[in-house]
Amino acid sequence: MYSSTPSQVRCALSSNNCHHKAGVLSCCLEQPPCTRSSACFSHSLASRRSSDARQQQELAFDFVTVSAPTRHLYMGNAVFGACLHDGRAQAFRVECLVSRGLPRVQIVGLPDLAAREARDRLPAAFAQQGLQFPKGKVLFNLVPALLPKRGLPVDLALACSLLLATGQIPALDRSLLAVAELDLAGCLRPAARGVLLASMASQATSSRMVVAPESLPEARLAQAHSMAAASLNELVQCLRTGAPMATESTPSATAEQSPGKQAKHDAIPRLDEVRGQEHARSAAIFAIAGRHSLLLQGPPGTGKSMLAQRIAQLLPVPPRERALELASLESLHGPVQGLPQQAPFRAPHHSISAQALLGGGRPLRPGELSRAHGGVLFLDELPEFQRPALEGLRQPLEEQEVRIERSNESACFPADVLLIAARNPCPCGFASHPTRACICAPAAQSRYARRTSGPLLDRFDLFAEMGPVPAERLQGPATPPRDEDARASIQRALQIQAQRKRKLGWGAASTATRQQLDEAGVHRQARQTLIAAAERMQWSGRAVLRCLRVARTVADTCGEDKIERSHLLQAVGFRPPTSLAAASSPEAAPGATN
Repeated sequence: MYSSTPSQVRCALSSNNCHHKAGVLSCCLEQPPCTRSSACFSHSLASRRSSDARQQQELAFDFVTVSAPTRHLYMGNAVFGACLHDGRAQAFRVECLVSRGLPRVQIVGLPDLAAREARDRLPAAFAQQGLQFPKGKVLFNLVPALLPKRGLPVDLALACSLLLATGQIPALDRSLLAVAELDLAGCLRPAARGVLLASMASQATSSRMVVAPESLPEARLAQAHSMAAASLNELVQCLRTGAPMATESTPSATAEQSPGKQAKHDAIPRLDEVRGQEHARSAAIFAIAGRHSLLLQGPPGTGKSMLAQRIAQLLPVPPRERALELASLESLHGPVQGLPQQAPFRAPHHSISAQALLGGGRPLRPGELSRAHGGVLFLDELPEFQRPALEGLRQPLEEQEVRIERSNESACFPADVLLIAARNPCPCGFASHPTRACICAPAAQSRYARRTSGPLLDRFDLFAEMGPVPAERLQGPATPPRDEDARASIQRALQIQAQRKRKLGWGAASTATRQQLDEAGVHRQARQTLIAAAERMQWSGRAVLRCLRVARTVADTCGEDKIERSHLLQAVGFRPPTSLAAASSPEAAPGATN
């Protein structure tokens, strides 16, 4: 049996049973295909052309067949969706064309697997909400076509575009950016990530954003015009009547909103809780004041992790611009409840991979280094981290940003972090203990020291050795400086840095060049002391510059304009011992000393 379709003429006639009747070619489908005469073929083409002309002249639209397809391509204010690409959200236009054909839903424009699965969810959602879904061919085009559509759901954007194309909602007075999933009942479900970034993208396209009710607080953080709907039918009624929704917000309504929650003062860890360790406490204050990297070393239980957590609490509250930047980075990983009210503190486990530490994935997302932007990145048990992860930190720490390049996308994430690391002196941890003996062999100590490379150790501005504290001192009064005194010293240094930034163009000493430090003022005796220390300890050029930067921060905390010799001597006392760098080099002998 052979069939005949309007788009493909198939002959099942022999030369004996082909005839014309009233301008219609009649074919006997029981006969096998044969060669037709030229007259029969010409007449069939003419009949086909006349049939196409009649179809193009039909103007009536129903949900079974659609004639004149261009009448159902909406060209007014656009419906936008959003995707995650290059570490940010990018808006794309969603076009819909309904035409005659077998029932079929097709999505073109590089949709991901989740977007392709929306073809099966849309008909069920429309039916459950009492909306009409076309029975012909439905074509969705995601523009631009070369942009991969992944990371954010496109169900609601497809539904809104289809409602416009079929005339079930009126023409939009303003473009719409829709980011939400649709379940089979037609209810809106929140996106797993990226709502805040999509809200920022809606501002770039001057669009009104539509999200699920659970995502509305996050969408409001960017002060964009946003609204939420619980179901597809609720959104349709709102667009038909033009009345504002109860959950709709405008930029003016959210501008004064206080995001996030303030932590209670009694729940904040205080520096007073760290007893003893005067040298390490001073190093912590200088690290905060000048944003200098700090390496803590000592036996187990001496308070290394405890001090690192108190450092994060002493950092100043991030301004709104920095808080919004931090929230946008967190939005790439999951929902955001509000803007952070304190600097972040990230302490990844030593089993973390290089990709999780620096960033990566598909779509690209920031790692722990970027998530600690403006705060503290604490690496406890530094030698236990994987070598590629540690070595990957070297360039981002210098440039304060992470650049990730892939074959089809690239991203640049900020990485202005205060790096705090802690380590034991040996595998057993008691090589520097005053009373307990170390049980490690010299070869084991050498292997342990070589786990951290010399170039990475050279990037630490401050080094503090922490030892055990007597029990009676742990129960005694708080060790000075107290928490309030430390905050006052840090605030004094920050004020001096703000004045210097207005005058000279730079503030914190951690990023200052040698020329900038000289312009700020260095006493002659301090220069001589620096040269003598560099020659005796065989410092590299980087180590000399970092020591001078620490001396500049010490002068800031003291309220001095010039670097004095006493400031430089303090900075020299915080440099890592030469034995650390020597033991970390591959050529080091097991018993290397100063």
